[in-house]
Amino acid sequence: MKPEERNFQGIWIPRAIYLNTEVNWYAKILFLEIHSFTENGMECYMSNKYIASFLHISERQVSRYISQLKSLGWIEETSFNGRKRFLRSLIHFGYDTGDPDMTLIAWKH
Repeated sequence: MKPEERNFQGIWIPRAIYLNTEVNWYAKILFLEIHSFTENGMECYMSNKYIASFLHISERQVSRYISQLKSLGWIEETSFNGRKRFLRSLIHFGYDTGDPDMTLIAWKH
């Protein structure tokens, strides 16, 4: 998927993911990338090669992190055609953030 094909504004890291000690940060970032697609109703289809390039890790590590996330029940593989793996998040988060805090940093024009 090309970056211009989705309205990507960043990734919010839920407390449960941020504080989780079962996976490392590469796996967390991979999960959040998958989640950012599927939470918006889109399929997440990325080859291991693309994910490896994006995260600057090996394709073997990508396979290991995907397996780890699947075994934890964070994601599921919906299909795999030998080149592209279709994944989706199985976790849903509530975003009750309350009132925004004031910041001491002012935007400069």
